[in-house]
Amino acid sequence: MIPLFKSHFSIGKSILRVDDILSLTEGLEEVYFVEDSMTGFPEAFRKFGERLRFGLRFSIFNEDQNEESESKMIAFANGDAGAKELYNLYTEQSDIKITRPWDFTKNIQYAVPFYDSFLHKNLTTFSNCVVDLPSDILFIIEDNNLPFDSLITDRILSYCKNNKNETTNAKSIYYENREDALAFQTYKLICNRRIGRTYDLSNPGLDHFGSNEFCFESWKNYSDIILNSAT
Repeated sequence: MIPLFKSHFSIGKSILRVDDILSLTEGLEEVYFVEDSMTGFPEAFRKFGERLRFGLRFSIFNEDQNEESESKMIAFANGDAGAKELYNLYTEQSDIKITRPWDFTKNIQYAVPFYDSFLHKNLTTFSNCVVDLPSDILFIIEDNNLPFDSLITDRILSYCKNNKNETTNAKSIYYENREDALAFQTYKLICNRRIGRTYDLSNPGLDHFGSNEFCFESWKNYSDIILNSAT
């Protein structure tokens, strides 16, 4: 299972600093970031060097560029050339609606996230997101004890069986321990205040918050079980 870290540079999405992630991943050969901007890339690259696999989470649309067809993809940079293409992709998404980025990039590995992908959105909001994906694009599968996780997994496995795409198991990590979930939720509420709406911890109005499994502790527990079972 691959740990996918998000740092505080994705505003309101994580309470982990880059230094926190550095401390947690001392024994890992590769460290995966999935950020919502490129703001944290320079610091992450300075701290992790060749161990860094930096991913950008971005919006993708149907060919007709309809606003309601928006879903999410992840782009991982391969080397210096990939980092340049990632910066270009990040800049272009503010000017155009991206539909087929793999047609004009050569050094980026694309992946479909477990949450907020076209399959997730079509399943939970009855949208009609249609993404024409090459067969070399990877689908990420997660299990965070949310009630719809198994339904999304079934959709992914069915799609990949029909379209010859591969899957990998991963864990999105926004905080260190399960007990930090409340602190993370509080931080997210502060960052997501909306005019005319009042939210608090009893009524947060936040997606994916019925679970405290988006943490390093959960990933490590799983890894330890796999390691022990192998020995």
